[in-house]
Amino acid sequence: MNNPSEINRYQFVKDEMQGFVECLLEMEVASEDDALELVAFCGENETDRLLMYSENLPEDFFELRTGLAGKILLKLSNYRIILAAIITRDRIGDGRFYEMVRETNRGREFRVFESRSDAVNWFSSF
Repeated sequence: MNNPSEINRYQFVKDEMQGFVECLLEMEVASEDDALELVAFCGENETDRLLMYSENLPEDFFELRTGLAGKILLKLSNYRIILAAIITRDRIGDGRFYEMVRETNRGREFRVFESRSDAVNWFSSF
């Protein structure tokens, strides 16, 4: 059973496949420890799929020079967690973060989508 703080920060969403963990707007993923908390919850629910929104990510995530995006994405990758992030085009911008998104969207570990339904459809392709 989830403790009340987990219920308010993220949830397990059961689908026809293995389901996925979805961050709620109350969850901020601002450190490697936050990423590990999500990894543990994925493990408890026997899924390797994680859905986040731009609202879950602090400004430092989008500023690649801070290294936060790299640390969080590496932590998730090390635990083989597949991340789909819902981030609008205006939030992505046209700088370094945009370049990273273009590159990562070619892979199978981290992709950025404009809608939740597109991200969930991607999960079902595995």
